[in-house]
Amino acid sequence: MRALPPVVTLSAVLATVIPAPARAQSDYAPDTFEDSVARQLYTAARAGWRSLDESILRYTALIRQRSASAIRALFRDRTLYHNESVVRAFWERDRQPVVQVLGTRSEYPGREMAIRAGDLDFLEDLPFDGPFEPGSDRLVFGMGNMGDPPFEPSDSEYWLAHPLGEGADSLYRFRSGDTLTLSLPDGRRLRAIQLDILPREADAHRISGALWIEPESGALVRAVYRLSREFDAVRDIPDLRREEVRGTLRFVLGLVRPFTFDLTLIAVDYSLWDLKAWLPRSMRVEGEAAAGIIKIPVTMDISYQIESVTLEEDEDPDPAAEPERPAGPPLKHVHFETRAEAMAFIAELLSGEEGVAYEALGADEPGLVNSSWMIAPKERHLVAESPELPPPIWKDAVGFPSDAELERMIEKLAGLPAPSVAQAALGFHWGWARPDLIRYNRVEGPAFGGRVESALGRNFSLGASGFFGLADLRPKVRLDLQRSTMLRRLTLGAFHELRPTDPDGRYLDFGNSLNAFFFGRDNGEYYRATGADFTWRSPDGARESFTFRAYAERQSAVGNEIDFALFRAFDGDGTFRPNIEADHVEEAGAELRLAPWWGKDPGSVQLGVELQGRWAMWRVPGEEHRTDYQQAGATLRSIIPVAGDGWRRWNLGFEAAAGTTWGDAPLQRSWFLGGGSSLRGYSASVVSGMSFARGRIEVSRLFEAGSAILFGDVGWAGDRSDFDSDDILYGIGVGGSVLDGLIRLDFSHGLKGPHKGFRVDLYLDAIL
Repeated sequence: MRALPPVVTLSAVLATVIPAPARAQSDYAPDTFEDSVARQLYTAARAGWRSLDESILRYTALIRQRSASAIRALFRDRTLYHNESVVRAFWERDRQPVVQVLGTRSEYPGREMAIRAGDLDFLEDLPFDGPFEPGSDRLVFGMGNMGDPPFEPSDSEYWLAHPLGEGADSLYRFRSGDTLTLSLPDGRRLRAIQLDILPREADAHRISGALWIEPESGALVRAVYRLSREFDAVRDIPDLRREEVRGTLRFVLGLVRPFTFDLTLIAVDYSLWDLKAWLPRSMRVEGEAAAGIIKIPVTMDISYQIESVTLEEDEDPDPAAEPERPAGPPLKHVHFETRAEAMAFIAELLSGEEGVAYEALGADEPGLVNSSWMIAPKERHLVAESPELPPPIWKDAVGFPSDAELERMIEKLAGLPAPSVAQAALGFHWGWARPDLIRYNRVEGPAFGGRVESALGRNFSLGASGFFGLADLRPKVRLDLQRSTMLRRLTLGAFHELRPTDPDGRYLDFGNSLNAFFFGRDNGEYYRATGADFTWRSPDGARESFTFRAYAERQSAVGNEIDFALFRAFDGDGTFRPNIEADHVEEAGAELRLAPWWGKDPGSVQLGVELQGRWAMWRVPGEEHRTDYQQAGATLRSIIPVAGDGWRRWNLGFEAAAGTTWGDAPLQRSWFLGGGSSLRGYSASVVSGMSFARGRIEVSRLFEAGSAILFGDVGWAGDRSDFDSDDILYGIGVGGSVLDGLIRLDFSHGLKGPHKGFRVDLYLDAIL
């Protein structure tokens, strides 16, 4: 299949191939269609919505499915679950389908322990729900029917407004687009025409995308779409919204709120079987679920390999005719009076295939909802060894969309006009309502914030946030105008705020706030910034792999305003170390961060690079003399499995980083080393300077419940012209982590210098 540009004769062609409308065109809202071609296509699609599949009596298909989910973090996404499965489905009209399990393979922490304890059967890991049912909705690949709740307004469940459903013209507008040419085996070519789905306003219950319709039959050939607005459980489910108003949800901590899901891509593709019937070919789903600070990207692929189809016109009209018993795969359907008879026959038939014995699974099989439908090998271990299993979802494979195809789909969605937003699309959060609106540090003490966000439509939004520290008694504010698309986020901002010297250190986030409040460990260095900036960064739902920022701001020093930590309240010593004495300057410049990461398989080599650069000029307020400087830094990270497999293996990790400054830069632009993220065994900012170099190496033994780790760190910071190897600091230690290094606890000891000592660090996002 390949896309062709529109031709001037398109309307003439359509006039001859599109059947008469099944619904009077005057019944649609007057502004539903931007052009006459869109009206004709839409009418044909509605008329042929389900009628095409009435001719299919039965089919057999090899169905491969693969999925994965991860937890998002700053420098890499951690794949914590993935599954690959393959089944053969025997579908027949008016009967429950029979599913032959050929293979399934899952990996996630704790799975092997559950199997050894007898608490998990392999079929409980099988995510396959059932085969495509001709006559079901094609837009969701048969995973939902129009009579099911997903397409009916509901107070207690999430639902979608189908673009071909009754009354859809009041929710959507439509326009025609390019053509798609399909080459058939007999040399003929079919033309499908693009129909854009344009929601009248952004709504979590409406989609935005494109359908490709075969105009003669009205068949859906391909579809690419996404939610027109992120789903928020409290905002978009009336029952939960009423609970929020009543205050029932006030005890749910902001750490796990809001509950959201953004369906960023669904792509479905169909193929024409024997030039007579459209049947599934592939489906791709991408999205991101979020509960407060926890972000979980999810992906799924489904591929259909049709092996046989029986149409009504192919059926033998003689009821006394003896059905043909197939000798082996590809299997054809045979008519049976009962499902049990069919299952028994197929299990017996398949038991001779390559020496694998199959059995029909009974209703008492553990963990199976539709167990009477399934047939599986008697030797269960064979399912994980099946040669039919597809590779994991992060690898290209025949039958699934390639990376290049996915890029084209995303570009297609990104090219659609953004819908308008209802005027009531205003959100306000404060304090505990969100995890980023409460913090604790030695400058502000406890600080509480609020944020107002208003969607303006056409991908624009306006946001205002503010913080007030109870220790420094100073308000901080930020105002942002943002344009967000599937490809990028562009933000114009004005601010008066507290700023850490290392924006990637997350020192104003929840983790550092906990350390500061409980243990007196505030690892950040802070200054005050007032000004404006422009930021270009990765789109919502993607890892922050690139950021460009241009800015003009006034920077000034801030000092410690509080000296309290809960577990050090009575030790008699000062709790917090002093903050840096930042230079009072006016600075304008630009900075760039690139952070690609290669490798999603937790059992294979992974590699990440982080590159940073800044150019800026500055002056002391009131003076004419300007000084400019440049900075550059690079970090290389790698994870190398050395023994074992799955979630029981040995890993080697290393990290190397260096950076330097050219010219005279303000003190707050120094590089700071010390603490869990850079040099363990030493306190934060134990050394600093305009240049630095550091490294670490780690060896971990990964268990299903977590990891045990040995490590060593080395680091130096100062003026590069004064570098002396005797100034290098190093430390060693042991640690542990859960969720592949997402949460890390280290016990370390410095081995050199007057500031060496024993340290305990709890932090997020480590190598291992």
